[in-house]
Amino acid sequence: MTLFGVSLPWSLPLTLVIYGVVVAAAVWIYRDARARGSRYAVVWGLSTLVFTIVPVLAYLYLHHDAGPAR
Repeated sequence: MTLFGVSLPWSLPLTLVIYGVVVAAAVWIYRDARARGSRYAVVWGLSTLVFTIVPVLAYLYLHHDAGPAR
């Protein structure tokens, strides 16, 4: 791949790492919401996949006082 004529051999691995982090965050939020008994666990997980950082920040803000799920 090139960007302005410069070869970027690291772009594919970097993209895969970023997608991996996003998928891991979505799975973590889904499992945490399900452990807390949320009816919207699937919505939290899917919104994390689509909108990436905004749902993660919203979820952490809304559940910061509840502590870890058991």
